[in-house]
Amino acid sequence: MEALHRSWFIYYAPFGGTKPSNWIKADIYSIANIIYGAPFASKLFNTDGLGKPIIRIRDLKEQAFVTYTTEIHPKGHLIQPGDIVVGMDGEFRPYIWGNSEAWLNQRVCIFESKLPSDKAFMLYTIKPLLNVIEQTQVATTVIHIGKKDYDAFEITLPDRKTLDQFSKITTPMLERIVNNRIENKKLAKLRDALLPQLMSGEIDVSDVVL
Repeated sequence: MEALHRSWFIYYAPFGGTKPSNWIKADIYSIANIIYGAPFASKLFNTDGLGKPIIRIRDLKEQAFVTYTTEIHPKGHLIQPGDIVVGMDGEFRPYIWGNSEAWLNQRVCIFESKLPSDKAFMLYTIKPLLNVIEQTQVATTVIHIGKKDYDAFEITLPDRKTLDQFSKITTPMLERIVNNRIENKKLAKLRDALLPQLMSGEIDVSDVVL
């Protein structure tokens, strides 16, 4: 998907190597809504599985459920499978969410494509913009990104026909990524439940025919 995006929208390969004249400059809000996480109370966090899982920046890479909360925040938003999630401190990488729903904690945001079909285009459009901010920020501790940075994002917006053609190719790819990640999470959970029983002999597989 990323290689295809680069070919179409950076090198303009399908268009003779030249940007089509009907493509326009636009801001990020022309293709995305940005949803910010809520300030959940850390005193209500637990690792015992009570309540719903809550996703912090440190959880994005592995997309594992580590922390839970019993709080239902009035401004809370649940991450859904397939959402594009970005951490706002330390590093600014867009992740395709491949787990079940969880609360979005503060300093984590979702780039929600205004048209679901444009999700892949949005993902690979924001990735280099986020990287530029990460590479140019200078801080003595942890670097941060925020709404002011997002407001300054400028993109090149292709015509609707081109976006629909790109979507026709990439939407099944995105769906496959999300479905595979969810399936992997289920298999890992099953493995972790069965392995101790196999190791202890509680489950006997000596008669299993391979």
